[in-house]
Amino acid sequence: MVRESYQRQLQELVETTWQMGQEVLAGLEMALRALRDHDRALAQGMDHWDDQVDDLNLELEKRCIDLLALQQPVAVDLRLITSVFKIITDLERAADLAVNIGEYSLTANVSVLLSPQELLRLGEFAGGMLGDGLEAFRRTDLAEARAVIERDRQMDQMCWDLRQRVLSQLIASARQAHSSEEAKGIADDVILALWTIRDLERISDHAVNIGGRTVYRVTGSKKYL
Repeated sequence: MVRESYQRQLQELVETTWQMGQEVLAGLEMALRALRDHDRALAQGMDHWDDQVDDLNLELEKRCIDLLALQQPVAVDLRLITSVFKIITDLERAADLAVNIGEYSLTANVSVLLSPQELLRLGEFAGGMLGDGLEAFRRTDLAEARAVIERDRQMDQMCWDLRQRVLSQLIASARQAHSSEEAKGIADDVILALWTIRDLERISDHAVNIGGRTVYRVTGSKKYL
């Protein structure tokens, strides 16, 4: 009976981690909508959502600590618990990045330099990596975990291409600016466009970390850590 209760707690730990991940994915979708539609109310409401993610993070931290202290797990169970501890940190940081992206819509129009579809496509790709990484961890799917890690190359290339596009647009727009005020506005848009790309790239990096933790959980290999 004690063993069954312990295994149930481990399964609940995995499920709640997955649920936290779904919250983060929902927040990323909100951030991208705010960016696309310049929705100030949606962007400003993300602070409350972030508080909920933080509460989940603290709850899962406590569960991990309790399991480590009371059950003294070894081998696979220990790797599971320590992996969750790391993954919830990745998710909490991904949530903070989503909040950043929402806030960018409050101060500048990044889609002046890039079409909304390009940024949304990048955001959807990052969100897809994060969602697939969470599913891989939930199902202990090594093939899916490694596929998420491999997709990071494609994400990096997409980010590189968009940065090049932004800088090309900067040069073209600067030539057409008629005043220092216009030039400053262009520069502000460039900075926030680059920050948006950077933050989406970082979200994908957190997805890669989750994939690496899945490989570690199942095999004990630290190759991707």
